[in-house]
Amino acid sequence: MSQTAGGEPREGGLFLEPPELEGYLGLALKVDRVLFHKKTPFQELHVVEAGPLGRVLLLDGAIQLTTWDEPAYHEMLAHVPLLTHPDPKRVLIIGGGDGGTLREVVKHPGLQRCDLCEIDGEVIEAARRFMPGVAAAMDHAKARVLVEDGLAFIKKAEASYDVILVDSSDPQGPAQGLFGPDFYRDVKKALKPGGLAVSQAESCNFFGPLLKDMFGFLGGLFPLTLYYLALVPTYLGGTIGFALNSLGPDPLAARPAGRRLAGLGRLRYYTPALHRAAFALPAGYREFLSDAMARRQLGEG
Repeated sequence: MSQTAGGEPREGGLFLEPPELEGYLGLALKVDRVLFHKKTPFQELHVVEAGPLGRVLLLDGAIQLTTWDEPAYHEMLAHVPLLTHPDPKRVLIIGGGDGGTLREVVKHPGLQRCDLCEIDGEVIEAARRFMPGVAAAMDHAKARVLVEDGLAFIKKAEASYDVILVDSSDPQGPAQGLFGPDFYRDVKKALKPGGLAVSQAESCNFFGPLLKDMFGFLGGLFPLTLYYLALVPTYLGGTIGFALNSLGPDPLAARPAGRRLAGLGRLRYYTPALHRAAFALPAGYREFLSDAMARRQLGEG
């Protein structure tokens, strides 16, 4: 079976994501069919079919989602903050052009509007065409889909949103600016009083220095910053992390139940028990967390 590492996926071949840990650890994907390929103005985009994993979205050779396990990522990114906030009416998604996070957000019955701001319109169109179950909410009455640069868009928003979700790719290419302090200062300004922001924040196993830097400046911007995890088998290492930043509500004090939870319908990953458990972290993560985070999440104080 032919192999390509971070190159062009080939039908019938074994595609290897660019490896981490100095090239010693990677993730392989057997490709049955290449459904779509385009070099957009921002990145290399592929949609492939991979047996029981279903359809797979690749950006610059990195797996963004598979239709097999994407609910774990999208449900935890959306429902943890939305069920922590007492009454989220306006939500912004930066990135997330596949539509999976938007699909979860519009399930919340109290929502009035969700803006999705994606820099690469080709990702939106590919998701609509090849992953209709993921992109199902693109035309929802409460959704507004914008093809814009999220870095520029957030600068124009002031006290506009109850919850902001940053559904970005890795910190290279078009997503690089979404991991820095200037962006998060703009995110804080765009939140209403008592608002929350949650962003895709990689895995401490592979991005430790990045996260140590992020949590260093986030702790100085927000009254409460926490890190939580979801299990996603087709991400290298099997986990993905999220940085939650709050101007008030505490996710560990939230008790999701009743009508709000029932209104979401049948979910495939999120549960109220997982809501709390996701914030319990391994002891080794201490070196990447701020002191305040370690006291809360490792039980150190």
